[in-house]
Amino acid sequence: YKLPRSEFRAMLHFCENPGKIQSRAELLKKMTGRELKPHDRTVDVTIRRIRKHFESTPDTPEILATIHGEGYRFCGDLED
Repeated sequence: YKLPRSEFRAMLHFCENPGKIQSRAELLKKMTGRELKPHDRTVDVTIRRIRKHFESTPDTPEILATIHGEGYRFCGDLED
């Protein structure tokens, strides 16, 4: 399966920064080069799509954790 460009860029950024919380603004900048605007859901939609590909149960994510009020954190194992 080939990931769309924005999903690939987000996952690449997560893998380069494992365990580090990534803000929505930072992720959007890495994915698209754009600044985050109020009510922009681009990052949230992208994370949901990534979870569908990589999480066994996307509704209870273990690989891409939501850190409320801060962003997202990659908790996956890069060795598998």
